[in-house]
Amino acid sequence: MAKDGKRREGGQCISWIVIAVLLVGWTLFSYGAVWSYKQAVKSSSAITISISPWQVILALLSPVLLVMLFAILWFKRDKWWPLVSKHLENHTDAIDAIPGLRIGLWIALAAGLGLYIELMIIRLHASYFQLFAYFKNVSLLSCFLGLGIGYAMGSRRPLTTPLVIPLLTLQIMFMGILRFGGIAHALQNPIPEQFAFGLGQRYMICHIITVYGFLIMIFAFNALCFIPLGHLASRLMMRREKLISYSWNLVGSLMGILLFSLISFTWAPPSIWILIAVLGLIAFLYKNVPSLLPSVVASVLLLAFLGISLSLNQGEVYSPYQIINLIVGKKSYLELRINNIYSQRILDTSRESIEHTELPKDWHRHFALPYYFKQKPEHVLIVGSGTGNDVAAAIRHGVGEVDAVEIDPAILEFGKRLHPESPYQAPNVNAIVNDARAYIRHTDKQYDLIVYGLLDSTALLSGMSGVRLDSFVYTVEAFREARTRLKEDGIICLTFCLVRPELGRKLFLMLQEAFDGQSPVVYQTGYDVGYAFLNGEGRARELLRQPSVSGLKEVTARFADSSIRADMSTDDWPFFYMPVRKYPVSYVTMIALLLVVSLVYIRELVPGSGSGFSVPCFFLGAGFMLIETKGITELALVYGSTWIVVSAVIAAILIMAFLANLLVIRIGNPHPLVTYPLLCSSLIAGLYLVSANLSIFTPWMSRAIMTIVLTLPLFFSGFAFSAELRKSASVAVALSSNLLGAMLGGFLEYNSMYFGFRSLYFIALIMYAIAFLGSMRSRA
Repeated sequence: MAKDGKRREGGQCISWIVIAVLLVGWTLFSYGAVWSYKQAVKSSSAITISISPWQVILALLSPVLLVMLFAILWFKRDKWWPLVSKHLENHTDAIDAIPGLRIGLWIALAAGLGLYIELMIIRLHASYFQLFAYFKNVSLLSCFLGLGIGYAMGSRRPLTTPLVIPLLTLQIMFMGILRFGGIAHALQNPIPEQFAFGLGQRYMICHIITVYGFLIMIFAFNALCFIPLGHLASRLMMRREKLISYSWNLVGSLMGILLFSLISFTWAPPSIWILIAVLGLIAFLYKNVPSLLPSVVASVLLLAFLGISLSLNQGEVYSPYQIINLIVGKKSYLELRINNIYSQRILDTSRESIEHTELPKDWHRHFALPYYFKQKPEHVLIVGSGTGNDVAAAIRHGVGEVDAVEIDPAILEFGKRLHPESPYQAPNVNAIVNDARAYIRHTDKQYDLIVYGLLDSTALLSGMSGVRLDSFVYTVEAFREARTRLKEDGIICLTFCLVRPELGRKLFLMLQEAFDGQSPVVYQTGYDVGYAFLNGEGRARELLRQPSVSGLKEVTARFADSSIRADMSTDDWPFFYMPVRKYPVSYVTMIALLLVVSLVYIRELVPGSGSGFSVPCFFLGAGFMLIETKGITELALVYGSTWIVVSAVIAAILIMAFLANLLVIRIGNPHPLVTYPLLCSSLIAGLYLVSANLSIFTPWMSRAIMTIVLTLPLFFSGFAFSAELRKSASVAVALSSNLLGAMLGGFLEYNSMYFGFRSLYFIALIMYAIAFLGSMRSRA
């Protein structure tokens, strides 16, 4: 039988360089963790790293053991590789035998599986380790790297689809075990430019080595998991005309995002996510039993592992945003942890309950504070109402009507079912599932009191953006909008857990700016290192200047101190946890390391990649990633930072690309002098619009204008890519170049942490200018 494509002796999947990258990451992680443990013991750190002696020995020996294992496998490869190669070749023949009339549906299934598993892995990474919520895009970019390499393989043999499930099983089980191990405490935030709620900062070199080693290892191994998925889709697409196969690819991708959105809506656990992925992959494997067997065994093992609780004192719920753990606290109250980090308690903080329990009296005063200044208000808005502690306090103090806004429906449900005071069952309470910023922006109600409750989030708005769910709540513009919802003598009360004074200074400055220079009054409440910032309108300003509340300490002067450096967060620069606008040098170090890993992978796994490369497609991918990030964040401001909005935006992006592709099929290749000026003009229009005043239009009309203008660049970008795809050497070259270019765009997106999100417009314009020059050169 004739075999197309190149073969690498000993197996094309084996590369000592790739293995070396994984070993370097593992060695840095394991030795760094042991070093961190020793430093924690010496310094008697409050954040302990609980590692048993046998775990220390295992961590020290594991790199040596892994080297020995890989060496044995390499020198004995003549014993096992021929059998593996035979089964992979048979699988490849089975895929090649798929009838041509149905190849479009198989392309759609392969592409949909790729995007579905990508979303699943991004969600799992962030759920298991909060670290991934602060190292933006690492999970996404590793998926892009693997898919890009896979697409570049094109017609090469053999396909390695049977390895996907075993590789995913290894990764997920490793992270699941690590999540409940004492070593997880070593994975702290080593980024000095950014604070992270619930995630301690570690500046010592041992902690930095541990975190960077862990990220390198996960980035490198996760990319390997996605190479077979990209290779499968690419090989199938090469059997149809390029634009037709790309249309099927987009249809499948759209189905992938809709399926994962449906699963998110049902709060399904990871075992269901993985079961669906396994069933999809089995569709490509079932005709070859030897290839199917390892995948079935790995699937059963993984599903059994996920079905076992490694922590018996807690239950887990996977909401559309995050993993929520419900555990019993030390004093018999219930406690919620978000992505394995403490978030909030479910408490009865009434005076009677406090007097008859061991709970501190400060906790009652913390929730009662707003009502010392605003007694029996008629209308109260509570944003970030959580499980209902603030709502219960409002009811106890005789509030007429309470609008309680909580973005996560699972947290709200916990409050309805488990809160001892049943605040959400009160007839004067309206429970609203929505984003706080969107609700404040679009409601027409006026309030006597607006209480900011548990708004700190450990989840990202999207795997394609570094913006957190709460990012646009803590900006100057957001506080100005909240001020417009106050009655004449209304008050804003914002409570926050401040681990560093710089964050308190930021809140002080932003509230001061939003109230035209009127400084807020600040109290230390004694609940979870909590502070309350109060500001108001009219007579409320006089009320806030009254003598301090009994039992609470006024600390306004502490945050009025101009010697504390802090820059105000804005909608353009919504990075609340960065005290000052500072170029993220630590992130640049991480980017450099991941770029090195990416280049090594491309060089080793895509031989001759220099010849199979499209400059226009590469830079179109980089620009597209930037405007996709920009589109998600800006449309989140228009419609709210909810999972439904993000899913709809990603689906709309795919639909735009599909329509643009159909247009190119119908009219043929447009000249670059037409496509690229339209693309750049739409970007410039979007840049102008985000700073324009649309108050002259009705709310629905302004939203429609924003939506159209912000999504037009995505259509023209898809139009330009389809034109380049049509004239490219092959679909493999175009799509692999595009995906690897998207990685560059993901790295460049970090510049927004210093220059702001509007800077992405200018960086995208540069990327598209280079793509235009490349297109003109290839055309010549």
